[in-house]
Amino acid sequence: MKKLNPLFPFVLITCLVFVASCITKEVQTTETYYETEYKSESYVEFGKEHKENLTRTWTRNAPIYFSELEWAKAGSESFIDGYEIDTAQLSKSQAKLILSSSPQAGLWGIVVIDVTGLGPISEPPPQSASAHEEMVEGEMVYTPPPGEQKWIDDLEAITMDPERHLCFIRSEEQTGLDIMVDVTGVEQFAVITTVPWDAPRVVQKVQLIWSEEETVYKLVPYQVMKQRTVTQTEKVPFWEIISSQ
Repeated sequence: MKKLNPLFPFVLITCLVFVASCITKEVQTTETYYETEYKSESYVEFGKEHKENLTRTWTRNAPIYFSELEWAKAGSESFIDGYEIDTAQLSKSQAKLILSSSPQAGLWGIVVIDVTGLGPISEPPPQSASAHEEMVEGEMVYTPPPGEQKWIDDLEAITMDPERHLCFIRSEEQTGLDIMVDVTGVEQFAVITTVPWDAPRVVQKVQLIWSEEETVYKLVPYQVMKQRTVTQTEKVPFWEIISSQ
């Protein structure tokens, strides 16, 4: 009988341990992943621009001026011109005041006010004999009669109302020949122009510019985080397999 090698049991055990250490098992885990989804969003887009020349619907003039115009104290007058626009289908509109390029129209002040719901500014009362001028501290001061003073006070209340004030600009500040005023939502507005005595009109034309509003829809991608259960294979020690049985 052949004698066994005394190292055989050791070699056998070593091989079993090596084989057992290579045992694998399946485990379930949760993993996070991202998917692209789409949602509908809307935004406002303005279409083709339209232009229309406006005609004055009423006009007034009176020997008044804005206190900010120092030069006007030497003698000036104001033209008050009213305009009406149909805003029923207008979502964005501007009034373009096209000014005269005449060198004689060198000094002016322009105020634009919203008179929607007020209608035309009333006619100024005729000048009365009770009006007079007097020198006060080296400056000629005009004192209007009560009726004219009330008309001036009423007009000032409108022009000073911040909810109705649309624009005020002076010739010293203006570099071009056009003034753009936002009149979105306005149905009636008035342009008050102050110029020196006998000066020509400064505002030659008022043009309405508007764009029709369109609602555009588009699909916008966005990332959504999700989770799912997956099965993975991993190696485990053989004793873990035995203990779990």
